[in-house]
Amino acid sequence: MAAALTPSNQPVEPSLGQVVLYHASDADDAGERTAFPLSSHMRTFAAIVARVHEEGAVDLMVVDPSKGPMPRWKVPFAPAPRPGHWTLREAPPF
Repeated sequence: MAAALTPSNQPVEPSLGQVVLYHASDADDAGERTAFPLSSHMRTFAAIVARVHEEGAVDLMVVDPSKGPMPRWKVPFAPAPRPGHWTLREAPPF
């Protein structure tokens, strides 16, 4: 299931193919009737930026070792880890 789009005021310029982090949300994959991720202790995954939208939202291909790559559409950016959002691999200096 796609993450809800919440625009961020942070100036983020993601690029295609960039590796970022996706933070799992309880709503992920609800239609499959299985918990996402299958490894319940894992809440953060590597993701590749597949498409860039306005205001920091991106389409991600999330790499879950238990299922393989999964799409996440219009995932919003967050400056710190937040369920259903993506963050940079290294925190930007603020």
